[in-house]
Order: sequence, then C-alpha cells, then structure tokens
Amino acid sequence: MLAPEPTPAPAEAGRQLVDTTFLTTPHDRPSPTHASGGHWVARRRRKSNFEVWVELFAKLPWAVCLALAPIAYLGFAALVDWPMPQATNPAQISDVFIAQLIRTAGLFGQYIGPTILCLAALMSFLGKRRRRKLLATARAAEGAGPILQMGWQEFEQCVHAWFEEQGYRVAATPAGPDGGIDLILKRDGERLFVQCKHWRASRIGVAVVRELYGVMVAEGATGGFVVGVGDFTSAAQEFANGRNIELVDASRVIALREANTAGTPSTSAPPQAPACPRCQAPMVERIARKGTNAGRAFHGCSRFPACRATRAIEHEPRTFSQAV
Repeated sequence: MLAPEPTPAPAEAGRQLVDTTFLTTPHDRPSPTHASGGHWVARRRRKSNFEVWVELFAKLPWAVCLALAPIAYLGFAALVDWPMPQATNPAQISDVFIAQLIRTAGLFGQYIGPTILCLAALMSFLGKRRRRKLLATARAAEGAGPILQMGWQEFEQCVHAWFEEQGYRVAATPAGPDGGIDLILKRDGERLFVQCKHWRASRIGVAVVRELYGVMVAEGATGGFVVGVGDFTSAAQEFANGRNIELVDASRVIALREANTAGTPSTSAPPQAPACPRCQAPMVERIARKGTNAGRAFHGCSRFPACRATRAIEHEPRTFSQAV
C-alpha cells in the first residue's frame, strides 16, 4: 500500500518555493536575488565611481561646484605636460612608469573632472529648487495637510529648506542608517543635529530624543532639533527640557514664515554671548563630552582650539526656538 502524501505544514501553506537546482540556463532561472519568505526581488544596481563622485560634490553649493570646474581643468591639464624622465638604466623604469601614469591621469582628468563638477552643480541647483518648491507647497495650503501627504524623504527635504531659510548651512547625512541624525546644521561656530520623524500614526516618544542626545554628547554638538509630524509625549518633552534640544512640530515650518513676514516682534531675545576672558572673542554654548560634567552645557571660546578658555553657564540655557 502506498503511503499518503504528507500534508504541507501550516507555515508553508499558501506559498511554494521553486526548486531551481535543475535549472541550468540563465533563461530558466528566476530573478537574481532571493529574499526570505520565498519571494524573489530585484537586486539593487551598484553605483559606478562616476555616480558616487557626482553625488559627493552635489552636496556642495552649486556655485562652488561651478567655480571648481575650471580649476579642475587647469590642474589636470598641467599634469599632461609632466616631465618624462629618460630611462638610462633599469632602476629608472619605475620613474618612467609613474610619470606616464601622471600624464594619463591628467589626459582623462581634464575632461572627467569638470564634467563631474558641472553635473554636481546641476544636481545641487535642482535639489535646492525642489526643496524650496516643497516648502512653498506646504505653506500654500492651510494646516498641515500637505506635510502629512508627503513621503518621509520629501519631508526631510522640506525641513532641509526651512533650516536653509533660517541662515544655516545644511548638510544631509548619506542614505541608509543615519545613527539618529538626518541633517547637520552649522552657523556662527555652532554645530547642531536634526532628527526628522514623519510619523503620522503615533506620538514621538522619549526614545527618539534620547538617541539624538546620545549622538550629540558623543560628537560634541552644540544642540539639536527633533522635527516631527504630530505631538511629542510628555516624557520626551521632559527629557528635552534643559538639554539644548528643541522639539519642533512640523506645522511651525508653515507658520514661521507667515509670522516673520508679518513683522511680529519676538517676545524674547536670546541672551548676549559673553566675551572670552582670555582673548575677548565671543563664546558659544557647547556640551561637555567627558568627565563628571558630561552632557552639561558650558561656554567655550569660539576660537577653539586656538583658545581653550571655558566658562560655566549660570543661567538657563537658551532654547533653539530663539536661535532660529
């Protein structure tokens, strides 16, 4: 008597994996990459070195890229005329080989370098215009509806444009795991970290703020922002209080421009930065990274590391809503 066929396990019901060991030709086999769960997915194309360099320079302002293009051309063109030594003995063959490599690099680099920089300038210009358009679209309608309809990448670009509008130099972190940082801001010797959270279904909790604060302390940042859609929990607000972290509701991105154009005076002004007791340069707020005062704010000289003078903060640290 033949044994009955075994019944598929519940976990295997509803899906079947194809045995491809007997498929020998490329046309027989399914798509290249196999993911868990029995589904086949397409493999992400690896970027070429040319694309990597274009994206790297595109992080610079487009005007800087255009200014660097002729400099790159002249620099590589000068390498084409690199002096070629005469090999009179076998020991000088390596010198001839190196000189030929330099000439070859100049020959190709005088065209590839400026091309990369011009493409990067175009990407930087279009990226900035796209960010401004997103911000303008978000402000055109009343309420936070346009922001809620954005994807997380568009939301980060909108926040990026908002901080650029406040006079910050903004750099986005590379795609992938960001370690709790989406944007890095620089202005007046200060470095600030920004974490964007486009969460529509839940409130932003204290874990997000703790993560940002840990990175701030480790990297020695002056302060940070958590920009989100919706409310923050009371625990998140309590943790951010007094730690130079500002919790920003995304609706402020829409309302702030309207308040500024209306000419409404600020109700509170940031305290005047004290002068350095050694060199009289203005001091800036920093966060201690080591020692018993780790995580606490203090005044440090803006000329650091040339001047290492510090001063304790005797008042409540300013909030970054005043800074912007």
